[in-house]
Amino acid sequence: MVCDGFLMKSVEVAVVGGGVAGLIAAHETARIGLATSLFEAAPVLGGRAQTRILDGFHFNQGPHALYVEGEFNKALNSMGVKVSGHRPDFSHALALWEDQQHPLPLKVETIQRATPFDDLDRMQLFETFTEVAQGAYHHAGQPLAEFTGRLRPRAAKIIETLIRLVTYVNAPDLIDGKAALDQLRLAFGGVLYVDGGWCELVAGLAASARAAGADLRTRSCVAKIARTERGWLLSGAGLEDHLASSVILTIAPQAAATLVAQSGDLAATARRANPVRLTCLDIGLSALPSPEVTFALGTDQPTYFSVHSMTARLAPSDGAMLHVARYLVPGEAPSTAHFGALERLTDLMLPGWRDLEVRRQRLAGMVVAHDFPGFETRGQRGPISVPDAPGLFLAGDWIGTKGMLSDASAASARDAARAAGAYLKQKSRRDGVTTIR
Repeated sequence: MVCDGFLMKSVEVAVVGGGVAGLIAAHETARIGLATSLFEAAPVLGGRAQTRILDGFHFNQGPHALYVEGEFNKALNSMGVKVSGHRPDFSHALALWEDQQHPLPLKVETIQRATPFDDLDRMQLFETFTEVAQGAYHHAGQPLAEFTGRLRPRAAKIIETLIRLVTYVNAPDLIDGKAALDQLRLAFGGVLYVDGGWCELVAGLAASARAAGADLRTRSCVAKIARTERGWLLSGAGLEDHLASSVILTIAPQAAATLVAQSGDLAATARRANPVRLTCLDIGLSALPSPEVTFALGTDQPTYFSVHSMTARLAPSDGAMLHVARYLVPGEAPSTAHFGALERLTDLMLPGWRDLEVRRQRLAGMVVAHDFPGFETRGQRGPISVPDAPGLFLAGDWIGTKGMLSDASAASARDAARAAGAYLKQKSRRDGVTTIR
């Protein structure tokens, strides 16, 4: 296409961002016959789903779990991406109360023998788990703390601990009660730890998107997106200008708002996003000193301990990959002291680990999700469509109403692709041009 004397590329859909949401969105638009190009600034695809392999240890960006019944797994299945992974065994999982180890009450048998609970605590836990499993709750527009505040203190602490595990959100007074309980109910269906790390899923998503006809470009940094009479103009240093009939942004909120500076609605959505953060110490060991201790959650402290290599192939045959993490309160700054506390937690769980360390990865205050469903919005995150920017759509873990974490990314990506398809179909009728084949 020639525009103002310059030759530029034109596409029907431009997807900006090559993470999970971007790859799914590109696949979906290409699958329905729309000419699609994806632009990723980094040298590789995957975003926060990348995996580094060092000395045979597979380092994800912190602890990752794939929800068996979640939207992301549904998208993987529909795209023909094979998942090699296994369900972790939580039968010997521990709860830490003031550094004392107790059985984590997840099943009837562990609830019956769980300490430091009394019989009334155990009965209330069993009743609450049954209520969640049956979906017999509402609580939309109420904070989770409103729900747990009706429970006995120790039962409430366990429910909040488990919801912190499945949402990564350390804010029972902010997260929407129904959304939090929905996520806990989803977890009852099980999770998978993925063999080889999440880079395996990214490779499958990319292959499927390319097979559908999407053009995937790395090292392509879009610096500005502007609305013109002819469509959306994408430009950036070292990037050939592209004119797109529609755009799907799958990047971080503030980055999206910066790219499309003319959209006040997008800027407002970005300002409302409340990121979920985690400080994590990932450790590769030459051997596992205590194979009986593989999973523990802090109750009075927002901590996590898990040996993922007991379930998935993430380490050399004799080695072990473990994750120790602290869930940050929204707005809490990461501290170097957190890493010292995580090392001491590892001392408690795996005495002797320090002599076996081969590799480590420190992630201070990393963003796990760019937003979570808050109670003040009744669990609603940002919208798929941008009202003051026709043809511009959003996807990611900060967008839409379905799921959380990677499930929110997958669900919003598919919804954004459908919305872009509907927009272009309507536009083609208005312009008298057929675009969808």
